[in-house]
Amino acid sequence: MPAKRWDTREVVAERREFFGTDFVSSREDSEREARRIIDARIGHMDAQEILQLGRVFNRHGKAGRIRYDRFSPGFAGAVMAKLAQNTVRFNEVVSDLWRRSFEDAVHLLGQMYADRTILPGAGSSLPSYLLYLRDPERFGVCMNATMTGLGVEVDVRFRADNQDSYERFCAVLIEWRREYGVAPQEADAILTEIMRRSRPRFHLLEDQLTRVDERPTSEDVASACHLPVEQVDAWVEALEKGMRQAVFYGPPGTGKTHIARHLAHHLATSPEHVEITQFHPAYSYEDFVEGLRPERSDGGTLHYAVRKGVFSKLCDRARDVPKETFVLVIDEMNRADLAAVFGELLLLLEYRDTVSATLPYSQTPFSVPRNVILLGTMNTADRSLALLDFALRRRFHAFPLLPSDDVLGRWAESSNAGDADLVLDVFRLIRDRIGHDSPVSPGHSYWMVEGIDARAAQRVWEYQLRPYLAEYWFERPTELEQLDADVRALIAERA
Repeated sequence: MPAKRWDTREVVAERREFFGTDFVSSREDSEREARRIIDARIGHMDAQEILQLGRVFNRHGKAGRIRYDRFSPGFAGAVMAKLAQNTVRFNEVVSDLWRRSFEDAVHLLGQMYADRTILPGAGSSLPSYLLYLRDPERFGVCMNATMTGLGVEVDVRFRADNQDSYERFCAVLIEWRREYGVAPQEADAILTEIMRRSRPRFHLLEDQLTRVDERPTSEDVASACHLPVEQVDAWVEALEKGMRQAVFYGPPGTGKTHIARHLAHHLATSPEHVEITQFHPAYSYEDFVEGLRPERSDGGTLHYAVRKGVFSKLCDRARDVPKETFVLVIDEMNRADLAAVFGELLLLLEYRDTVSATLPYSQTPFSVPRNVILLGTMNTADRSLALLDFALRRRFHAFPLLPSDDVLGRWAESSNAGDADLVLDVFRLIRDRIGHDSPVSPGHSYWMVEGIDARAAQRVWEYQLRPYLAEYWFERPTELEQLDADVRALIAERA
C-alpha cells in the first residue's frame, strides 16, 4: 500500500470542526424523522412522499445551517425522482427491506446488488441506507465516496455487487469507526474527505490533459467532473460493449467538452492516444478523412497530393497497436455539415474491422479499427439532436447533459466556492424559470468560479447569461425583464 498523504485522526478533527457542533446531532434528528415517516407510511407512499423522504434523508447541519446535501449525488435529487415514477415497486421493495428480519433484509439487499432490475434506479445507496436506518451501528451506507475512502484506508477495494461484498464492507467499516472513534453519522463525510485527499490532481497544460501518475480511473473522472461514478461507469460500459462512438449533448455550460476530455483520457491507454479537433462551418471531409492539397516539387512545379485527415491518421496509428485504445474528441460537432464530413464513415463506424470502402482520392481501401473511440460534443442551443441526419444519429450513443444543481453542489463542496448557497439559489432561479429541459437553459459551469461572491455572481449574470438569454428570448422581453429583476434582487439580498 502506498504511503498515505493524510493523517486520519487529523481528517476526523478537521471534519468535525468544519461541520460544527451539530455534526452528529442534526443527522440523528433527520434519521429519526426518516424512521417515523417510513413507519407511518410504509407500503403506501405516493410520489410526493417519496421525494419528501429523500429530502429528509439528505438533511443535515453544517456550520450551524440546515442543508440538504448530506449525500452526493443525494437522495433529494434524481435518485428519488426516478424511484417515485414507480410507487408500487418502491413500496413493495422498501417494505421488504424495512420489515423483514435483518438476515432476510441483507439477503434481499444482496439480490438487489446482483440484479439491479429489482428496483431500477436505486443504485447501491438506497438499499444500504434503509438497513443503516434500522441499525446505524451495524450497517453502513454504500456510497461510492464512502467505499473508496474506506478502501484507501485499509488497502481493500470494496464493491457493491452481492451480499458477501456488503457484509465485508460493513465489518471493515465498524472496525475502522472503532479505531478512530467515529460515530455512524460522521463516517460518510470523513471517508469522503479521505477519498479526496487520496486522489492525484489533474492539470491542464497547453491544451492537453495530463496526470501526475498513471491513467485516470472512472472515480478520478467522476471527481474531476463532479459526477456520480455510476454515471461515468455507465458511459464507459456503453462504449466498450456497444457502439464505439457517442455524442454529449446539452445546453451551453453543462461541461460537455470538459467531460469528454476527461473521459477520453480514462478510455485511452495513453495520453498520446487522445486527439482533439473542433468542427466549424468550413470543416470538410478533406480535413477529417483525406483530400488533395497543393505541394511544390523540388523543381518548383505545383502539383496536388493526397493528404490524410485527422481521423485517418488516428486510425493508422491504432492499427499498429490493436491492443491499445485511441480516442478522438470532436468538439462542437454539430457546427459542420456532418453528412459531408463523415462520408462513407457512416457505414464503416458501424461495421468496425469487417467492412472497408475505397476512399475517393487515394483509391485505397479504408476501415475503422475497433480500438478507436469517437466522443463528440453538441450544443443544443445551436441545433437540436433531432435535426441531425438520422443515419448519423443512430450510429452514436446520445449522452445528455443538463443543467444540474447536483453537479454545482458537488463542485461547491470540493472547491473554494465562496458563497455556495447564493450560487445555487441563483442557478436554480434561472433554470426553473427557463425550464429544466429547455435546450437553451444555461448550465451550471457558468457559476463554477473560484471564490464566487455576490459581486462575481452579478458579473456572471450581467455580462454572460443575460446577453445570452436576450438572444434566445427575444420574443419574450417581459419575462426576461422580470427574471432580470428577480436575479438582481436575490443577489442584492446576499451582498
